Amino acid sequence: MHAISVECEVDRVNDDVTVRLLGENQSISARAILRVREAGFFSGSSVIEAFSSLFESRVKVISNIKEGDELKLDQEILRLEGTADQCLSLERTLINYLSYLSGIATLTHSFVEAVKPHPTRILATRKTLPGLRALQLQAVIAGGGHIHRRNLSDGILIKENHQIFLDSYTLLSRARVNRSPLHRIEIEVQDFSLLECVLQKSPDVIMLDNFSESELPRAIQQIRKHTQASHCQIEVSGGMTVDKVAKIAAMGVDYISVGRLTHSSPSLNMSMDLEKL
Repeated sequence: MHAISVECEVDRVNDDVTVRLLGENQSISARAILRVREAGFFSGSSVIEAFSSLFESRVKVISNIKEGDELKLDQEILRLEGTADQCLSLERTLINYLSYLSGIATLTHSFVEAVKPHPTRILATRKTLPGLRALQLQAVIAGGGHIHRRNLSDGILIKENHQIFLDSYTLLSRARVNRSPLHRIEIEVQDFSLLECVLQKSPDVIMLDNFSESELPRAIQQIRKHTQASHCQIEVSGGMTVDKVAKIAAMGVDYISVGRLTHSSPSLNMSMDLEKL
């Protein structure tokens, strides 16, 4: 709710100089109907709840839409009932949130569908906007995706930049000693020589980062056939597209992380029409 409140302040919803031109007509009872202008999947229930709470004395928010609901062209998402000035001033902020979050859910759904019928899970990353992570990750879940880590305390992930300061073998050894029993140990590898070294320490998850499609089958086989690491789960990351994940899922990996779900998702087209009551 805090992020939404801040955005309303940024948009100066209480200081709409255009609405003032309406004069006494600002107080006319009005209804605003928000519709989706392209098919997709919905996310933003918490936004609707926040708007209802923040502006309950000014507008009535009416909606039966739920997280993850499929949206059809021109489907009504919600209605605002109040005075003309309040409906007009809140229009853009509300659309911005719902179209953005529904865009994430819709893109996520396309990736999830692409890996079927394989059990591979599509994961969101921490490539999110400050203050919006919870909403963005909820949108991923609405689209059928899963969360890699919500924050740095969620699990041990030894990345390439960690390995600049200490070798992977030592890092994995220390992780075994220091981790919580609830945390898995994951390590990122970029080449076959590092992969061979990592296999000796048998982490819980191995992330094959930016391996080419021709290299991946060899790397996957190397992990699956290794005596000590055959139980390791495999994650693939780096420049994922819908077409690419379909091919990679068929190789038998457990996870594919997709940064673009949150950093490059297009918004779903929505618009709001107003009418007098």
